Amino acid sequence: MLRRFKGLALLLAALLALMGATAQAEETPADYNRNVPQLLHEGHLYAQAAVLVDASNGDILFAKNARQRMYPASTTKVMTLLLALESGIAMDTTIVIPKQANEIPADSSLIPVFPGDVMPFRDLLYGFMLTSGNDGANAIAVLVSGSVDNFVNRMNARAKELGCEDTHFANPHGYHDENHWSTALDLARIASEAVKLDAFRQITSAPSYTMTITRYNAPQEVRIVNTNSLLKKDNTYYYPDCIGIKTGFHSMAGQCFVGAAERDGVRLVTVDLHGEGAQEKWIDTIRMFNYGFTCYTAYTMEQMFGYAGRQLATLRVSNAIESDPQGGMLGLKIAQISDPDYTRMVENNNDQAMAEAVDDFVSRCEMTVTSDMVAPISEGEIIGRLRYVDQSGKEITALLVAERSIAEQPPKAELTDIFPWLSAFENPLVVLLAAVLILLIVLLLVAAAVRGRRKEKRRRRIYEARRLEYMRRMSAQKRRDEKHRRSRRHRDDDDDDEYDDYD
Repeated sequence: MLRRFKGLALLLAALLALMGATAQAEETPADYNRNVPQLLHEGHLYAQAAVLVDASNGDILFAKNARQRMYPASTTKVMTLLLALESGIAMDTTIVIPKQANEIPADSSLIPVFPGDVMPFRDLLYGFMLTSGNDGANAIAVLVSGSVDNFVNRMNARAKELGCEDTHFANPHGYHDENHWSTALDLARIASEAVKLDAFRQITSAPSYTMTITRYNAPQEVRIVNTNSLLKKDNTYYYPDCIGIKTGFHSMAGQCFVGAAERDGVRLVTVDLHGEGAQEKWIDTIRMFNYGFTCYTAYTMEQMFGYAGRQLATLRVSNAIESDPQGGMLGLKIAQISDPDYTRMVENNNDQAMAEAVDDFVSRCEMTVTSDMVAPISEGEIIGRLRYVDQSGKEITALLVAERSIAEQPPKAELTDIFPWLSAFENPLVVLLAAVLILLIVLLLVAAAVRGRRKEKRRRRIYEARRLEYMRRMSAQKRRDEKHRRSRRHRDDDDDDEYDDYD
């Protein structure tokens, strides 16, 4: 019986799963709930193919037929602009529009520019990107590579370098060609590389631009407007975090858009291919942007500083008591943050992303310690200042404070404790007088020593003279005695002779 119920339960679970899958597959864009942007399904998008990636690491956050080959239309120009900026041609270089600018299909979108026009290279890049001018794309191809064919070869080679597996370009502008195709994922890879360049972001995020063109020796200003509705503040689809990138359309490709947005250090790239209505690409892109930012957790300055831990927030304190449990190591906290609302986004459930975010945070911090790191230290005591510059160049400052107290090492017994009078030598005047006195004493001792040596020498000379006099006297006495002995011996000899005569 139990086995039968178990089988029924499994069957019921399978039916529910099938129903859920069917319900999800049948979802339409109208089923999307803007109040829960984290619940994004493929059916919520109008486009036939789409993808959302983290531009910093290429992580795919959302995909719908992302590897299906599609016609990219003018989103092709993302690669064209990337190669133009990588060419090494300076933005201020004055260029002449080549004749190949006119070698495009008659129904092409135009800047317009004409062969012989003179302008800064920068203006050509803005012109072709904001107006989607095919004439400008051809001009760039010739200026960068010498010919359109050479440039297209470079486009395909660069695509392979970026890991694009299903991309083949046939022209630099995206006008329909059966041999010109890509995928949402490949276009996202190209765009993720391109948005690393400051100049690329500046161009693609400009709502409008004024070009200066010299035509027939007559300079003229031409104002152009970006076709990206996400950048226009007065537009229904305005998205404050959007930083570009490029629209595209032709009858075979449908409505296309490659977009990018940046918030709190997170840079997202979206690709939306083959939509039908002109506004649907904006709706799809906004839904993907909103979903993408829910894939990240916002961390405050305090939290990021705490995660940095010993890489940043630990200093050694001298003169700490020997019993200090952390051996004199002091952790720091931050306070009085200049922008308390600042947050940094880190991808959820991604340890590698968190580690990279912490390393980047540390590299952007500059610490200045203004207090001597000598115990005693009190909890909350101001130790120094922190300066942080985020990815956009914004500067945030904060105070560095001690997270705990550290007691000082008890002072050791000194001579002044035993001989209090030695404390008088803490006065510089007393020390000077003492030094003078010691110098005088030394001089007197030296003088006394010199006099003593002189007296000793004199005493030795007198002693030596007396010794010599004594030796002389002794020698004279000895001679007298010897003479006296010889005299007596002579007399004794004479007496002996007298006795002999008497006998």
